[in-house]
Amino acid sequence: MGDRAETAALAAVESLTGWWTLAGVDSAVGDETVNWLAADEVTDPAKPAATANNSAANAPVAPHVPSIAWPNDIATLRQMVRDGAPLPGNDLGPVHIPPIGAENSAIVIISDLPDLTDADEATAGTSAVHILLERMLAAIGIHISDCYRTWLATTVPATGELPDHILPELGHYMRHQLGLIKPTSVILLGSSACKALLDADLMNARAELRNVNHDGRNIVALTTFHPRTLIARPAMKAQAWRDLQMFAKRDAL
Repeated sequence: MGDRAETAALAAVESLTGWWTLAGVDSAVGDETVNWLAADEVTDPAKPAATANNSAANAPVAPHVPSIAWPNDIATLRQMVRDGAPLPGNDLGPVHIPPIGAENSAIVIISDLPDLTDADEATAGTSAVHILLERMLAAIGIHISDCYRTWLATTVPATGELPDHILPELGHYMRHQLGLIKPTSVILLGSSACKALLDADLMNARAELRNVNHDGRNIVALTTFHPRTLIARPAMKAQAWRDLQMFAKRDAL
């Protein structure tokens, strides 16, 4: 058991430190670019093939009647999550983890589920997933502390996955949250966040920056792989780095 745990820990560390080498940010900054994207791209066999429909869209969301009034400010939202209020995604597990970060952030990061380490102030931000995300953002000049980080569900189901049939409701609720924060851009991590907010396949949505629409206001959206996918499949970091570079140039598009 000890050997297996040690092997797993070493693999996680290797994956994290490997990001810098792969991204070309572990050396002094110079005029020469790093041609690390020359390697063949790796397609995730677990993901479905891209569809022919490349219209970005924000497919219409079915009307939803909440069981209670949704909060009209982030402070109330956080407190309701902690109190176990029957908000969408707040009833899938015993631990309730509210969003993290300043509510006036220009960038919102959305994933499927929180990391249980973030439930405790003493362990928040210490997971391998968090550390890798922090380094990914730093590579394009974004400090994770400047971002508002949230998730489709604020509790973690026993399966560790969100069932597809609740994604439309979670996406509708997430749009409500975006209306409270009013960011200029969002980063969607993983296929569930992509499906809930864009109603699109992850591999297809990665081809370009999309828009999340809320009350007629378009918010620039990048879709890329969840850091836990990159830890499990380090070869995909090259594709993620290309995604991040596209996001870094969003103001010039």
